Amino acid sequence: MALATADPGCNGGSSAPQTEYVQVATPRAGGASDINDLVASKVSDIKAAATGDSVVTPEEAVPTIAFSALYRYGTPLDKLLLAVGVVMAGVNGALFPCMALVFGDAIGAFAKPNGGVDRDAIDSAALHFFYIAIALFVTDYVAFVLFANSAERQMKALRDEALRHMLHMDIGWYDGTDPLQLSSRLTGDTVKIKEGMGQKLGDSVKFTCQFCAGYAIGFVRGWDMSLIMACVMPFMVASLGFLMTVMRKRATHSQQMYAEAGAVAEETLGSIRTVSSLNAEKLAIAKYNARASVAEQDNIQVAKLSSSVFGLFLGSIWLMYAAGLWYGGSKVAHAKASPAEVFQAFFGVLMGTISLAQISPNISAVAEAKGAAAQIYQILDTPSAIDASKEDEGVVPDACAGRIEAVNVDFTYPSRPDVQILSNYSVTIESGQTVAFVGASGGGKSTLISLLERFYDPADGSILLDGRDIKTLNVKWLRSQIGLVSQE
Repeated sequence: MALATADPGCNGGSSAPQTEYVQVATPRAGGASDINDLVASKVSDIKAAATGDSVVTPEEAVPTIAFSALYRYGTPLDKLLLAVGVVMAGVNGALFPCMALVFGDAIGAFAKPNGGVDRDAIDSAALHFFYIAIALFVTDYVAFVLFANSAERQMKALRDEALRHMLHMDIGWYDGTDPLQLSSRLTGDTVKIKEGMGQKLGDSVKFTCQFCAGYAIGFVRGWDMSLIMACVMPFMVASLGFLMTVMRKRATHSQQMYAEAGAVAEETLGSIRTVSSLNAEKLAIAKYNARASVAEQDNIQVAKLSSSVFGLFLGSIWLMYAAGLWYGGSKVAHAKASPAEVFQAFFGVLMGTISLAQISPNISAVAEAKGAAAQIYQILDTPSAIDASKEDEGVVPDACAGRIEAVNVDFTYPSRPDVQILSNYSVTIESGQTVAFVGASGGGKSTLISLLERFYDPADGSILLDGRDIKTLNVKWLRSQIGLVSQE
C-alpha cells in the first residue's frame, strides 16, 4: 500500500510542487498464503454456482409464537375490529344450522296425519328462512369487511416496521443474510400473514361455530339418532387428518425440491459466463432435473394417496346419511319421533358435518400465518450492532477537521471469520491529505473505508476521527461527514 501526500508549499517560487510518497505497511494480515486461500475459496464458490452445489448451513430454529403475537403491531382499533369480526363470524356460523329447525317445521307442515298441509306453518317457515337469509348476509358482510380491514392494516404496519428495521441493520448482518430471502419475507410471508389474519381466520371461527351449533341442534332434537350418525365421525376425522398430514409433509418436501431446483437455475443463469467457461451446462441441467424429478414423483404419490383417502372421507359422509335416515325412519315408523324432529336432527348433524371439512384448511392457513410471522419477528427481534436510526445516541461534534487514525486495528469479516484482513494495523491521515491505498485484491483497501463509515466495527483497536473514537460518535452524523463513491 502506498500513501501519497500532496505538498501545498512551493520551492523557489517558480518550481513545480513536489509530491512526497511515504511507504507504509500493508494492512493485509499474513502474506501470499492468505491471498491464495482467499482466491481458492472464491474459485470454489464459482464452481459450486456452476454445478448447482451450494454450501448448506443449518437454519436456526425459529421459535413458535402465540396467535395473539400476530397482532404485535395492532392498535386498539385493530383489536376492536377483530373482536367484532369474531362475533359476527360466530353468529353467521351458528345461524346456518338453524335452518335445520325451520326446514324440519316445514317438513312437519307437509306431513300431517290427515294428509293436509298446514299453510300457516309453511308461511311461518318461509318467513323465518327470509329472516335467516338477511341475518346471514349482514353478519357475513360485516365479518368479511372487518377481518379484511384488520388484516390489511396489520400487513401494512408489519411491512413498514420490517423494512425500517432492515434498512437500519448493520452491514455485517447483511453479509450473512440472503437479500432475496429478505425480499421474500416482505412480499410472500406478509401475504401469508394477511390471509391467516383475514378471511381464513373468519372462516375458521364461522365453520367451528357451525359445527358446534349443528351438532347441538342434532342432539337436542334427537340425541340417539345424532349419536348413531356421529359413530361414523371417527372414520371421517381420521381420514381427513391423515390426508392433511400427508399432503402437508409431501407439499413441504416438494416445495423444498422445487426451491432447490430454482436455486440451481438462478445460480447457473447468474453465472452463465463461468458455467460456459467450465463446460458445465450438462451438469447444471442434470442437477436441475434431479431435484425436479423428486418433486414430480412426490406429487404423483400424493395424488394417488389423496384420491383414496378423499374417497374414504366422502364414503363416510354418505354412510352417515344412510345410518341417520334408516334409524330416523325406524323411529317414525314406530311412532317414537315425528318427521319434523327426525329431519331437524338429521340436517343439524348434516350441516355440522359439512363444516368439518372446511375447518382444517382454514386452521392450516392460520398456522402458516403464525409460522411466517415467526420468521419475520425473528428478524425484527435481531438488534443492529450499528444502528443509524438512533439519532439521540452518540456525540455530535460542532465541527469536523478530518484527521483520521487507525490504531492497532484487527478485523475479520463476519462472513469469513477464518480470513484475517487487518492485523494490528495503524495509520494516520492528517486533515487535508490526499491518500491512495494500493494493493492486491483482498488486501484491505475497501475494508478501511468500511471501518471509517462504521459499516463494521474492528475486533480490536480503534478508528479515531479528530482524536475521538468513532464508536462514541453519532452514526448518522459521522456518515453525513463522508462522501463515498464505491468502485461498484
